[in-house]
Amino acid sequence: MKTLIAYYSRGGATKKAAQRLQKITGGNLFEITGEKNYGNYFTALGIARKEFSQNELPNVTDTVKNFEVYDRILIGFPIWYGKCPQLVMSFISQYDFSGKAVFPFCTSGMSGIDSAAALLKDALKGANVHSGLRMNKADEAAVKQWLKEKA
Repeated sequence: MKTLIAYYSRGGATKKAAQRLQKITGGNLFEITGEKNYGNYFTALGIARKEFSQNELPNVTDTVKNFEVYDRILIGFPIWYGKCPQLVMSFISQYDFSGKAVFPFCTSGMSGIDSAAALLKDALKGANVHSGLRMNKADEAAVKQWLKEKA
């Protein structure tokens, strides 16, 4: 099974989580980047609020090479207002996820992933979207159990 770990990380926590997942799965890392600089946490939340309210999909600046070869895709992001950043939604709109196993993961100081994972499931028509995992305190055993779950 070929695994892609696509993630957006503003401050570095989600990047570290993605790197942990890479060590566990042997998957390929892809950092979702955009044209905007979200700045510090509070600036990012202000920008995110505007993007959510206007349903703005920011431009993604890079593409996954040979996306079609991946069977399993882990999508990571920080939680903003209970959701995944619009940049992530923009990323997923660029690819056909039909038939792929998708595993959302997040980093968050307080919020869980359930609402964000539900939004992803709605957006990823045709994909087998699994439950999400909050990576902050997930150990290797929890990650392996998560990756075995049925959609």
